[in-house]
Amino acid sequence: MSKRAINMDMVREARANLERIAREHPELTNLSGDDVERLLQGVFNEMVDKDKLTFSLGEAAEVLGLHKEYLRRKIKDGSLKAMKTGKQYIISRPDLQAYYSKHGGGKLFDD
Repeated sequence: MSKRAINMDMVREARANLERIAREHPELTNLSGDDVERLLQGVFNEMVDKDKLTFSLGEAAEVLGLHKEYLRRKIKDGSLKAMKTGKQYIISRPDLQAYYSKHGGGKLFDD
């Protein structure tokens, strides 16, 4: 497996964004790891529709913070359960939670 080159422009842009956020919100720089986790969970819960029962491959990738091609490989090797409808994969909420938990994540959805 070959390694990808790091895009230094993207790294610099991300660093600049983090520095801007730290300047604009100094209260965030003193948060504990638990506080950051709760904050991110709250943001995540706002992004995901609480009534959504199934996710497309792209939606699942966004929820998990992974690339959809990576998830496609996980579906093909049996690590992630999904149903194929035509050319698209559909992943159920419980299967997405099971995959996340199996790989060291906690509670993905606030049900």
